[in-house]
Amino acid sequence: MRTLTHIESNRTERPQTLREVAARSRSFADFGREFQDWLHTLRTLRSRPAIAETIKDAPEFLDIHFSEGATADAWLAAYAEHLAITLGLPVPAWTSSSARIARAPWFESETPTLRLMALRDTPAAFKRRNLYTTAVDLPVRLCAGRPSVPVGTHRANNAIRQRRFRARRRAELEALLEIQNGAITIAQRNQQAI
Repeated sequence: MRTLTHIESNRTERPQTLREVAARSRSFADFGREFQDWLHTLRTLRSRPAIAETIKDAPEFLDIHFSEGATADAWLAAYAEHLAITLGLPVPAWTSSSARIARAPWFESETPTLRLMALRDTPAAFKRRNLYTTAVDLPVRLCAGRPSVPVGTHRANNAIRQRRFRARRRAELEALLEIQNGAITIAQRNQQAI
């Protein structure tokens, strides 16, 4: 039977930022789980400003908590930089810290062929930090168009449009009644409209 750690028992939702990923990680395994949870959060975001919020704050250093912490620190910085460059966002300043570079090269796989592929295919942000991987999960789907409007604002705008529509229809009906009653001719009505 699995026992819950202090971090897991207090966790009620997925981490929303990279800072939260680091705050919840006390082992390399925790880091992997928390980072994957954050990627799920990232999948739900549809705008650049929302994504920028998740990477703007510097995460705490993890190398003081577990032996692979320097690698985790480098991964967070590399991912934030890669995400920012890919989406055309400003790269957070905290990512340029020399403390966020892995001390020794880290490869996703020990297989010689996969290592060669990683050396070739790794994005620049990861290479600069001594991290080599064949693929980086970037689960972002931005939505084109205007951002969503709060329900209250949407209802208020609809009410304004409805009032304008009804006022136009009322004016048209009044004009038709004037024409029907012979008060004015169609030619006179067209002259008034101009």
